[in-house]
Order: sequence, then structure tokens, then C-alpha cells
Amino acid sequence: MKAASVLRRVNSCGGYSKMVHRMSYRARPTLMQAELDRISAALPSLDAFPLPLKLAMHRLHFLSWQEQILLLEQIRDKEHFLSLGLAEIESFLYRSIHAQLPDMARVWGHAEQDAEILVKLCATFIAVTDKEYPPLLREIHRAPFGLFVRGNFRALRWPKVTVVGTRMPSWRGLGAAVHLAKDTADMGFSVVSGLARGIDAGAHRGALQSGVAPTIAVLPCGVDRVYPPSNSPLAAAILDSGGCLMTEYPPGVSLDRYRFPERNRILAGLSRLTLVVEAPEKSGALITAEFALSEGRDVAVAAACLGSSRNAGADALAKEGACAVHSGDQIAALLQGAGAWDWDIDTQAVRQPQPKEC
Repeated sequence: MKAASVLRRVNSCGGYSKMVHRMSYRARPTLMQAELDRISAALPSLDAFPLPLKLAMHRLHFLSWQEQILLLEQIRDKEHFLSLGLAEIESFLYRSIHAQLPDMARVWGHAEQDAEILVKLCATFIAVTDKEYPPLLREIHRAPFGLFVRGNFRALRWPKVTVVGTRMPSWRGLGAAVHLAKDTADMGFSVVSGLARGIDAGAHRGALQSGVAPTIAVLPCGVDRVYPPSNSPLAAAILDSGGCLMTEYPPGVSLDRYRFPERNRILAGLSRLTLVVEAPEKSGALITAEFALSEGRDVAVAAACLGSSRNAGADALAKEGACAVHSGDQIAALLQGAGAWDWDIDTQAVRQPQPKEC
């Protein structure tokens, strides 16, 4: 009976089976957790599913990526997706969903449009179980089910360092961003930033000066647009150099204030180390640093900017224990486990670019 209840937990046409309905309250979370653990451990391939179905599932953002995969495994085709109701989804996931289910026909229509726009942009959708999906990003809380990538998606395989800071830097801060980003790229690390004015743009330009490792820009909007528009030439240079623009948002998604901290969690999640170059109090770069620390990642600050008039936030990070770095060698040393007390570590092993996740 126990095995049978597992096999028959969902009717072939959807909805609750009698056995699931009789299942004890305690058994449901246990069974659900076992299913989620299976997905996290095995990472089932989603190659057999058509792109519009994966894109439609991506738009059900009130579910975790494990739940989205579990639901995807139960759906046969477009018609089944369109017929999904809240009760049926709850029966698949063994939990109540405190969210209003969107119009599934509208979701599917948007998904088909997304697929057409990706073709026009020569862009790619990378699902969470694909080998190109950054493993470090998959580990974070609320990892996105998929990423929209414009440009060379293989850039995501490189070991990464996230570089962030204020949009209104001092000349000292801007120079430090360019110098440290170039130095970091010379060491074989892909520089990740947010394409914003100021430190972000300086970091991308420094990486482009290196030419050793690609640079990655994470957007707070759909992949079909660039924000800010004034950095469109910089975005084009990133694409021309073998880098990429990426976002968790589907094409057509506009810019809203709340998307900036959402984007910052992606910036922090992509790398083992987040470098805050220059940041005043209440800077968005500090939100990125907080996300990094909450995920057990390292945070460093630029030594050249300590005491700067625009650097109160990063100065506070240094006082709390963030290492102050002068060069790419020291950044590489941090990634090898050394601290500020041991900058003489041999960094030759990381000087040759290695296009795989750090």
C-alpha cells in the first residue's frame, strides 16, 4: 500500500488521487522533500522538453526551481499546461500555494513570444540543469529556473569575480575599478558586474583592456534591452569581445526599482568573491555584499579607495573584516584561501585561464 500510494499520488488527468487525499499530514512534506532532494542531487535533463514549455515554466516565479522541475515532469504538453489549476499544482507539490495563479493561456502566449525574440537576438535560454548553468548560482537561495543569455554563453563556464561599486565614484575609485578588473582578468578570472554607470562600467572596461577572460554583465531587465541605454556601446563591446549579457528576466520585462536588489543576488551568486571597489553608505553594492555573505561567499574591498569621500560603506566592510586588496594576485590569493595576512601565496597556478567554474 505504501508503494502504491507513491505510484498513484497523481491521477493521469491531474488532480488529487484518493490515496494522496488520505495521506497523513506528516507524510506529505516528507515525500515532497524526498522528491526535491532527488531533483537537487540528480539534476534531471530537460532537453526533451520543448523550449516554450520551459519558458512558460520559468514564468511561474512563485515556485522554486526544484518545484518547477517537479511540475514540469508531470506535464505532457501545451494542452496539459493550459489546463493546470491551482489545486492540481498543489497536488503535485504536496503544499498549499499562497499565490494567485496567472492566466495560463497568457503565460503560454508570452513564452512563445519569448522563444521568437530569442531567435531574433541569437540569444539562449539556459535551464538550471543545463551544463552551462553556473554551479555556484544554482547553490543560492531562490536560484532562477533559467537564464537568458545574449552573446557567448560559454563565458559562464569561467571562474568569476564579481566587481561592484557606486554609480558616482571618485576618480580614485574609477581608476581602481579599471585597474583591479584588468588585473583580475589577466589572472584568468571573468569579471562580473552590472553594466551600471560608474564602478560597474569601469570594471567591464578594465576587463576588456585585458582581453584574457570574458566579462559578464548582469541586467536588471529583459535581455532584449540594455540598461542604462548610455552604456549600449559598452554592451556591444562586451559581446564583440566574447563576453555576454545575462538576466533572469524574460524579454520585454521593463525596469523596476525592486529588480535591482533581485539582480544583486545574481551578481553575488555567480562568484565565490565579491569585490566592492568604492561604495558610500546605503549603496546598492552593499546589498550585493550582504547577499554574498549570506551565501557564505567572500567579500573584499579595494585598498586604494579606503578613506575616500565616496567610500563610507566599503570602509565599514573593511572594519568588519573584509580584506583590502591591491592587485589581481591578492584576489587570486583570497580565492585560494589565503587572507590579508598571507599575500605571498604562489599564484602561478591560476595565471593560466581555465574556462571552468571556480
